[in-house]
Amino acid sequence: MERTTIATIRRAVQEAQQAALAANFDGCDLEDIDQIVEPVERELQKAQPNEQTLTTYLNSLARSLRAYSRARPACLSLDAAMREAGLPTDWEH
Repeated sequence: MERTTIATIRRAVQEAQQAALAANFDGCDLEDIDQIVEPVERELQKAQPNEQTLTTYLNSLARSLRAYSRARPACLSLDAAMREAGLPTDWEH
């Protein structure tokens, strides 16, 4: 996976975290978001990130946010980052 793609995914994940904060999630929901983001960050630090792992967690992150209209841009950023990386997206289904 190219460095630019990894950087794009990281930016999209940061945007998703900010969207979760802006959506006024309660502490429990924010913990859930953090539990999704942590393995993504660990995976992105590897020389060869596991695409299956990233696909699972990034789609999960987008699904967690999709019900919040204010988070829609973050979901679309995640979607674009996944597509750029060649990862399948299924968060809208």
